[in-house]
Amino acid sequence: MMKRLTGAGRGASLRGARRALLWWRPSALLLPLCMCMCMCLCLWLLLWPAAHAQQGAQRPIKVGAVSALSGPHAFPESSQAAKAYIDAVNAAGGIGGRRIEYISLDEGVSPASATAAATRLINDTEVVALAGSSGLLDCAANAPRYEAARLMSLQGASVSPACFRSSHVVPLNNGPYVGLASAVLFAHHTLRSRKLCALALDLPGMAEGYQQALERLGTAKAMEVPQLQLVGVDQEPAPVLRAVKGQGCDTVIFTGHEAAVLRWSEAAHALGAGGMTWIYLTPAYTDRVARALAPQDGAVYVMAEFEPWKSRSLPAQDWRRLMQDARLPLSSLSQGGYVAAQMLVRALRQVEGPITRETVTRALQQMPPTSHPLLGMPFEIGQRRAHNPNRAALPLKLQQGHWYIATPAWIEVPELLAP
Repeated sequence: MMKRLTGAGRGASLRGARRALLWWRPSALLLPLCMCMCMCLCLWLLLWPAAHAQQGAQRPIKVGAVSALSGPHAFPESSQAAKAYIDAVNAAGGIGGRRIEYISLDEGVSPASATAAATRLINDTEVVALAGSSGLLDCAANAPRYEAARLMSLQGASVSPACFRSSHVVPLNNGPYVGLASAVLFAHHTLRSRKLCALALDLPGMAEGYQQALERLGTAKAMEVPQLQLVGVDQEPAPVLRAVKGQGCDTVIFTGHEAAVLRWSEAAHALGAGGMTWIYLTPAYTDRVARALAPQDGAVYVMAEFEPWKSRSLPAQDWRRLMQDARLPLSSLSQGGYVAAQMLVRALRQVEGPITRETVTRALQQMPPTSHPLLGMPFEIGQRRAHNPNRAALPLKLQQGHWYIATPAWIEVPELLAP
């Protein structure tokens, strides 16, 4: 028999039900709120990596350079040409929609300033590579540091022997040592020189590179090479030229830069030594030298490191137009910077996935031998302890104040400076 609730009992039960209902109401509101928050959290976790990747994809790709931009031995054309090419790439859409930010720093006038410039680039982990560098101090001060940071530097113009003895520095130019060797081969095999003399400016740290290049060339080609004569930068040319003339030299190789070539050729002409055959390296390959030496007697040659800059080929015209638009001089220096930047851009476009210092270094090292219309031989880096990939030179002859190709065949020099 069921027990009937009294009034008091019914009131107690109703009050308990109300308390239970009141207790459950917040939970009924909280549950959908929790579910909504969980869904939002899950959605955020799913979308954040994509959003982060999208943000990273829009960030610029940083490329640096350390060059001699100021001071008495400045030659900024290489890095300026690299920037001009990169600007053109950016104007065409960049790399997968990302622009390239080019950071060109001055190496200054001391190893300390060169180190400071490289430190800024090395410590910025977003800098994926260097392209177009050209200087006298950078390699000697920083080549081991680039290797430790796994940062590749495609240099437009390298001078120091340290540039050609590093695993992570890749010169695009011949350099003065290969230039000297190619001039010797040209004098022997093409000009059939009977008595060859070689004069080299005694610049800091370069004499060893010149001497090693000549010794290794003689061994590799089983040939007699000239004895190197070092001359001071400020040395009076006349006594040296009298000695050269007295030695009976019919051909003289001179490694000086443009200003030195003009000074020494004028002195040689005054002494009557201008009638000999003179071979200069790439720094003398300028219109100014051509005009100044045009009235003088004797044959004059230069060793070009790239396709002649007055060539009518389409690639040469493209480079020339870009340099003229950027108001940069037409020279081997600007050719080197242009080619360095172009090779790096090719590597950047081959990277699949994130573009980082590691992936760019790998892409450069794995790039197959690549022909370039301005180079006399295929370009290749590989995983080597030292690099001198451009060892082909084209002799040009001065005629009526202009440079003309002297022989259609490029002169290729073997590895000379590898450790």
